[in-house]
Amino acid sequence: MRKFSVNRKDKQKPLSNDEINRYKNFSQLSHEYEQITKRPKKPLYQNRKLFLYLLLLGLILYILYIESKK
Repeated sequence: MRKFSVNRKDKQKPLSNDEINRYKNFSQLSHEYEQITKRPKKPLYQNRKLFLYLLLLGLILYILYIESKK
């Protein structure tokens, strides 16, 4: 088990007015957070590689199904 020590000697520096004003706009702050934490997801019809992969997979399964009925 690790031992942690709390350093209480150093005081936190007060935030400057510029830093305070930067974080006052919560909608912009949350938008930046969303961009950083969540990857944008493209819809299936816009993602060409995934759409082609699913189309080929469906075609192969359809051909195998028809061949197994013969």
